[in-house]
Amino acid sequence: MISKSPAYFLIFFFLFFTNNMRSQVNIMGKPGYMTTPSAAWFDGKQLGFTFSYIPGEYSENILYTPRITTTDTPLSFYSVRADLTSFFEVNISIAYRPQIANKIGVGDRQLDFRFRLLKEKDLWPALVLGWTPPGSVSPVLAHDYLVATKHFNTSLGNFSATLGYGSPYIIVRKPKGNFLELEIKKKEDYLEVKYLTGFYGAASYMPLSFAGIMIEYDTKTINAGAFVKIKDWLYLQAYTFEGKKIAFTTSMNFSLDFSPHTLRKYAKDLD
Repeated sequence: MISKSPAYFLIFFFLFFTNNMRSQVNIMGKPGYMTTPSAAWFDGKQLGFTFSYIPGEYSENILYTPRITTTDTPLSFYSVRADLTSFFEVNISIAYRPQIANKIGVGDRQLDFRFRLLKEKDLWPALVLGWTPPGSVSPVLAHDYLVATKHFNTSLGNFSATLGYGSPYIIVRKPKGNFLELEIKKKEDYLEVKYLTGFYGAASYMPLSFAGIMIEYDTKTINAGAFVKIKDWLYLQAYTFEGKKIAFTTSMNFSLDFSPHTLRKYAKDLD
């Protein structure tokens, strides 16, 4: 278990002694807050790698696997995200429980797609559709949602507000059926979780250009945390579940839009 005092010290240390910050991601590496996705979209077609730690006491809220008898063990997410176009993004995640890896193996895997429906403008928010393709026998990580996000730049700092709706239903493949034999199940009845089912919301505030704080309601718990940028490509988030347990996410993001070497050298010389 991670003790609270060192974790809070790290939060404030990074808030005051690190450099610029950009957009943050959630536990599965998708643009978002702590556990919830947003409609934010990275510039420059980025490739992202994310690691997240979730304490055992709250891991069941996010990922309850019916076939596992003990799921209140620490949960780690390893994720890769690729912005393939200006409106289409792919995310792959692995949920790993190191304490019972000998019983369940690598863990549950998930493939997600994000579709940018609307770009953010002065008078309306960005709108994104998230979709987990059907076909899995046990889609314990399925995320199907529609989400809107709006940013507000003020003299006091930058704010963002997000409102989304997560589908309460999942599409599963029949255990002995082929890939096309699908059926609709209610997520709460099938997976025994309420995370990201129904309306959820989140907000962030950046009083500084390199750091900020955030709060969210993920349809199950209320969580709060802070985020900072350590390097141009390295980001850190630390947060609590209901103010009781500490979790963290670290992510690396690299642009897939590479300019020719001579142009990049010229731009650097100008700086």
